[in-house]
Amino acid sequence: MYSNPFGGWTEAGQGPSQNVWSDGVPPPSVFGALPYPSVPSNLLTFYFTSFNPDLLNCAVVGPQGQPYYRVVTDNHMPGYTVIKNAEGKSISLIEWQSHPFIEIRGTLAKQNVRNWLRLSHDRASRSMEVRGMRYTWAPRDKSIILFAGTPSQPTFLAKVTRAHGTIVLEITPDALQLGILDSTITAALLLQCGRNVD
Repeated sequence: MYSNPFGGWTEAGQGPSQNVWSDGVPPPSVFGALPYPSVPSNLLTFYFTSFNPDLLNCAVVGPQGQPYYRVVTDNHMPGYTVIKNAEGKSISLIEWQSHPFIEIRGTLAKQNVRNWLRLSHDRASRSMEVRGMRYTWAPRDKSIILFAGTPSQPTFLAKVTRAHGTIVLEITPDALQLGILDSTITAALLLQCGRNVD
């Protein structure tokens, strides 16, 4: 058993992840008694799809089915996963070790994933810092949401769900203007890959 609470989230019978909670029921959401950010209707949708054989080798398509990213884990270098943009330029590099490392070109210097996606003390959320701004990933129903601000006054930015053999990232135009698409794609991959990220 590992300490990535997001690694076990999956719809019944889909994906290789297993439930990390012994009774199969996740702990109560930290948002149960707190305000929940409203989900805007103008979300842009990205799909992690064409798993070959899994999420660590896949395509990410965006609005109008346009290819935006490729996730590549080369058989000749199995300890590394690269996320490439539509032009084929590497934007993120994940180095798989007992404590994996992440680097996002121009955004995040190489560091431990557990430092970048820091697990909260109560293990109910993960914080992520991008360009000096702190964001939070937290479970909500069958999704993982990304918000800015505090739990008492959250601003919804994105959500990740599993559906029909794919992983779906829905993101607000505000998040794109903040310049966090590459970071959000990378974090979604890490949170859904089923590997230990701590």
